[in-house]
Amino acid sequence: MLKVIKVFLIIPVILLSLQSCKNELNPKEIILKSLEAHGGLEEWKSVKEISYKKTTILYDSLGAIEKKIIQTHKNTFSPKFRAEMVWVENTVQKKVVFEDDKISVYFDNVIQGDSDLKEKYYKSVIAAHYVIWQPYKLLDEEVILSYVGIDTIDSKEVYIVKVTYFNDDGSSANTWWYYFDVLTYKLVGNMVHHGTTYSYIVNTKYEDKTGLSLNAERKSYMTDSLRNPRFLRADYSYEILGFN
Repeated sequence: MLKVIKVFLIIPVILLSLQSCKNELNPKEIILKSLEAHGGLEEWKSVKEISYKKTTILYDSLGAIEKKIIQTHKNTFSPKFRAEMVWVENTVQKKVVFEDDKISVYFDNVIQGDSDLKEKYYKSVIAAHYVIWQPYKLLDEEVILSYVGIDTIDSKEVYIVKVTYFNDDGSSANTWWYYFDVLTYKLVGNMVHHGTTYSYIVNTKYEDKTGLSLNAERKSYMTDSLRNPRFLRADYSYEILGFN
């Protein structure tokens, strides 16, 4: 009987110890394990170029389609980073090129000089690269990481890593929360606080052409700060066109 009592006393201690380990997780370690689950860190580092087609469908609060955009993206990593984005919008062919820290915008092959327009599309092309290159982009030096804890999403336990960004002047910029499967460490989705709005983006499908399990299909919901959905804002799909 004494041995049985000892066993029952030990079990809670073990459980508390395991829970304590979870509470002390290093956010960077979670991301590194996620990168291993998404093909391996060395594979991410060795990529020279990727091109893909991105389809975006935007919805209004009543569920009606607001806009559909099909873009072709090409990102080159070696010997230096270059990003290109091409699409047609309102019968105008638009092209954005980021190279040598310079942004160039073309409408029907005519270069545009408006600074506000260039700033807008600079943010677009960089944001597109950020999204397709998750979770590797979380290793960037300017990223501030913190471990939040464990939550449940769609009956799946996930680690939550908070990612904070700052503007050049030191002011707070966007804040992201990344959700990683506790069992597989794959990226399940994320939530972003941008200005006064919150968006929750869930990954519903991974691609299988690159070996990195990149995003293939995603849904974005407008939410409150507690991740309670208000309405579906966007559907995103990605088709890999080239990779080496």
